[in-house]
Amino acid sequence: MKIIVAIKQVPFVDQLKFDHENKCLIRDGVESEINPFDKRALTRAIQLKQEFGGEVVVVTMGPPQAKDALIEALAMGADRAVHLLGREFARADTLATARALALACRQIGFDLIFCGKYSTDAETAQVPAMLAEFLDVPQVTAVTGLQISDKTITAVRETDAGLETVECELPAVLSAAERLVKPLKVAPGQLEQGTQKPLQVISPADLSTDMSQFGLAGSPTWVSEIYSIAPQRKRIVCAADQDVNAVAQQVVQDLLAEGLFGEWKSKPRVSIAPKPRQVGGTRPIWVVAELAGHEIRPVTLELLGRAVQLANEFDGEVAAVLLGHDVGAHAQTLAAYGADTIYLADAPALATYSTETFTAILADAIRQHDPYAVLIPSTSQGRDLAPRVAARLEMGLTGDCIGLEIDGEGRLVQLKPAFGGNIVAPILSKTRPAMATVRPGMLQTADPDVSRRFAIEPLPTANVIAPRVRVISAESVARVGVELDSADVIVGVGTGIGGPENLPRVQELADALSAPIGGTRKVVDAGWLPRQAQIGLTGRSIAPRLYVAIGIGGKFNHTVGIQRSGLILAINNNPEAEIFKQCDYGIVGDWGQVVAALTQQILQARRKP
Repeated sequence: MKIIVAIKQVPFVDQLKFDHENKCLIRDGVESEINPFDKRALTRAIQLKQEFGGEVVVVTMGPPQAKDALIEALAMGADRAVHLLGREFARADTLATARALALACRQIGFDLIFCGKYSTDAETAQVPAMLAEFLDVPQVTAVTGLQISDKTITAVRETDAGLETVECELPAVLSAAERLVKPLKVAPGQLEQGTQKPLQVISPADLSTDMSQFGLAGSPTWVSEIYSIAPQRKRIVCAADQDVNAVAQQVVQDLLAEGLFGEWKSKPRVSIAPKPRQVGGTRPIWVVAELAGHEIRPVTLELLGRAVQLANEFDGEVAAVLLGHDVGAHAQTLAAYGADTIYLADAPALATYSTETFTAILADAIRQHDPYAVLIPSTSQGRDLAPRVAARLEMGLTGDCIGLEIDGEGRLVQLKPAFGGNIVAPILSKTRPAMATVRPGMLQTADPDVSRRFAIEPLPTANVIAPRVRVISAESVARVGVELDSADVIVGVGTGIGGPENLPRVQELADALSAPIGGTRKVVDAGWLPRQAQIGLTGRSIAPRLYVAIGIGGKFNHTVGIQRSGLILAINNNPEAEIFKQCDYGIVGDWGQVVAALTQQILQARRKP
């Protein structure tokens, strides 16, 4: 078996600093590593080689120093390395990167290609799906379990709702999730072994005579001037060693003044009223709807709300694209929240999400109707679907946006967070439509109007072919992943609460706040909460109005996921905990006593008229 593993050298995100004067990242002295998800992909590939025999080829595209990552990968157990190196590759976006990798993979030959789920410096999760599309092979993303028998892959993949078990035939492209395998480590003394293995350099000219495919020239998106959005926290911290009830009462009063159970001051709601519009304008904004079970996911309605605001700026049209089986009843809701037209694909073959069938229908619809922009939820499904559609159409795609704007030239500006969320890169597209996935919880829904008139435009489904990836079973773990996306208040727990037996005490506070519970990586690894509840660098990023951190130390790998929270309340018995440097309100004291007192005060506040 011949396995290609695509890796990327990434900086340690917590070491990056922003130069406010020159508006750029300071990379001097910043160490780099193999992207953690890529290490897991490489580790599983090495295990497969040991099981079936064959060869593991590690590939990267990057500057000369990326050779260090290849040498480490060779020391881990890869057989040979390929370095795509040349100035024409520079400043490539995800589409140009995937295109170059696809050309290289065709030259090398493969049975299986393994990538990481995403890179920690960008978090787009786009290259694996784009690579699969360019190579015309099936994809399985976010893989947590993998078996191969008689050239048939059986994989378990993460979704926002739980786990899916799927099958497909080789060749295929897979992306590795964090729980796939524990990554191999290389001792410094072992790196010398990596230098003794073959390392081939491939130039752009070795792949094609057309240099316009690569780097900035081949990239349909480009980055405008980046800027910092590091939040300024209040850092009001008090000790609860004398009168915990008095401290809890004061904190709850402060939170009520901030808008708890009312109108939040940090981000007051703006009324968004969909206007009656003439269907058939030149700038239709499409929102690809997503369902969770039999309900429309809240992020879909958030995207419609922003689409309404943008359409109001240039008298455009808002459309929703709805795919599924027996889903027509949702058209009324989509219209109430702003859609003027609903493009509906309804067929039994669409009852279960499939990358290939949904890609075929959506890509054909975009070709036929030429929208101005296509907005897709940045969910596990959206991150699987959008890159494949973009690659099929060779369109620009910006992943995991936190905002959307229209500039003075009428272009859609897609605001993309990077390097831990404190840096925002405004991204523009050279192609039409502009395509973007948008992070849940970042935008506001419109005021629904059930009397709005709308048109339904059927999308053809007669030629839908059987997908190459077959869903064998699906396990719903919990709704917490969906709930964390759009909750106004979230309670987070760390190992400082002692153990899972103490979660019911936290749940009482969460219930009083009408909040779901998330946790740190250690909490999830220990099995206290499902994987979908993990918040942080390798989990999910959240944006509630209030985040309550209980027993959480405040290490970067967790706090990077809570940067977009409106307010942060921290509870910890260690006055030196890092979390107190990143909170608005903090209470130093025994977490159990503090939580009990807060719960009592919050319940009293809710009972008041």
